[in-house]
Amino acid sequence: MTVHFERTLEKLGQIADRLRQGGMSDVVYQWSKGISTSELTELEERLQMPLPASLSELIKRCGSLHLLWCLPQHCIVADEPACSYESSNGLEQEPNILDDIAGEFGWNHEYIGYFTSYGEDTDSAADEQRYLILNYNGAGDPILLDMATSATEPAVFCYDHELDQFTLLAENLPAYIETMLTLHGLWLWDWSNVSDEHGIQLNSPPLQLWQRWLDMFCTMKLEDAQSLETMIHYTTMHGVDHPAVVQAFQAYDPKDIFLAWEQHWQNIQHSQVPFSTWAVWVGETAGGGAADWVRSLWEPETAQVWTSLAQNNTLHAKGAFASTRAYLSARCLPGQEGLVCVCNHLLQHSVADGKLEGYTANGQLQHFHSPQVINWIRDKVNHPVDGWAVLFAYSCPTAEQVIEWLSSSELHQKIATEGLDIMIHRDLLPALEADAWANISDLLLASLQLVMLKKDKRRIEAVLKQLSDLELR
Repeated sequence: MTVHFERTLEKLGQIADRLRQGGMSDVVYQWSKGISTSELTELEERLQMPLPASLSELIKRCGSLHLLWCLPQHCIVADEPACSYESSNGLEQEPNILDDIAGEFGWNHEYIGYFTSYGEDTDSAADEQRYLILNYNGAGDPILLDMATSATEPAVFCYDHELDQFTLLAENLPAYIETMLTLHGLWLWDWSNVSDEHGIQLNSPPLQLWQRWLDMFCTMKLEDAQSLETMIHYTTMHGVDHPAVVQAFQAYDPKDIFLAWEQHWQNIQHSQVPFSTWAVWVGETAGGGAADWVRSLWEPETAQVWTSLAQNNTLHAKGAFASTRAYLSARCLPGQEGLVCVCNHLLQHSVADGKLEGYTANGQLQHFHSPQVINWIRDKVNHPVDGWAVLFAYSCPTAEQVIEWLSSSELHQKIATEGLDIMIHRDLLPALEADAWANISDLLLASLQLVMLKKDKRRIEAVLKQLSDLELR
């Protein structure tokens, strides 16, 4: 047996631990024991060829392995504005941003078999037995060993089914594994900017950025962020989903927080950080400190400036901007001010026949989590009900509102029923008195007798059962 992978499992376990300790909550690391000699023999007989020595060693040490991770929501992989580097021609480069990435690495002995690309003419047996599958990525595209490059240490490629093209990842399997270990399992959906005729280039600027960023991510702790500037830096890397992050910002004046974020945006906007991501940072940490700026977003001229930043970026399209502005209005404007702005905007921009679409309304009103939203949409709902049902669920309906809608028209009953189903599954149900539960159950039973479609009956029955289970707890 070769000894290419003697410490591979140990290193991968350390990588998984490092990522978890650094703050990535969704790290999956699973592996299975190596296959037996008889299983290897059976596999080679099926393929009618001996496996390359390194592949044979790999699956005898570990039959399958899966490392998966996701970056924190609302974070960016970017150099700080102060961090620049020199290119090979000596010119200073602007700070980078790396997007469209995931953590995905592994192999599976059960996948090993021959692959033929969809666009390739395979007239000979050699063509049919050229590519050996090692694994599949999240898009279902295979990671392959190209046996035409070497029978003993074949090169590793990935195949893009949409483009029907192969991209060289490494000159052999040991080099591929070592590269993935260095990158901590990073997977790019487009490797073309970081690879050449020898495969993935770890010294390419984007991958150098990734390694710098990852080292900082795994070493920087929240307790080390002792100033507003370092808090901003920490948040861009770790997001704001953890309550401890939001709590740490409470030591600062909300207006100062907004001004710090505004300065940060001015420094990095050329890097095309999504406005929606930056808005979440502001909304969750500055709140009312950004009120005046959020009011300015409702001025036509200002809104045009922000949407014009995104002519080549769908993230900044008008619809996305409207939803982001609605979120900021919910988080940063006092009392009913934000809700009034959004409701008026929705009425002014309804479709030609005057109807308001449920998905559009949900995209902007869901952020308020207010029963007043339910009162406002009562005479505006229509088919399809999906968007309305989600909005109903996230608007914190009172028991009285649920009962009112279940006692109303068939459309309102259907929206309330689907809304209840969503609330149950996402743990959004409020605490209700026993008589309210009974009233709601009775109304659902009455509705069950009237609906005609089987799918509607099944939904009502499912909600009734779940409500019954909740009452018994």
